[in-house]
Amino acid sequence: MLPLLSNACVPTGGLPDGLRAVAEWNPISAVTTAVRFLFGNAPVPYEGSWPVTRPIAGSLAWCAVLTAVFLPLAVRAYAAGGR
Repeated sequence: MLPLLSNACVPTGGLPDGLRAVAEWNPISAVTTAVRFLFGNAPVPYEGSWPVTRPIAGSLAWCAVLTAVFLPLAVRAYAAGGR
């Protein structure tokens, strides 16, 4: 469901306000925009949320946040399963 709520297939400019906010803060949107920017396929938009206007930093920030949240949970689940 997460890729469907991103800018991977549809530009977020035409979306309603609530759905646009969800799509712009989606980690997949940041990665998609960063890949498009790095390969020279699209300019970085000047309006929108922070991860979309700064796609490379946004992608790295999402990686750090997701790792910081789920790494301890995975380690705890692995340690509890071995007992």
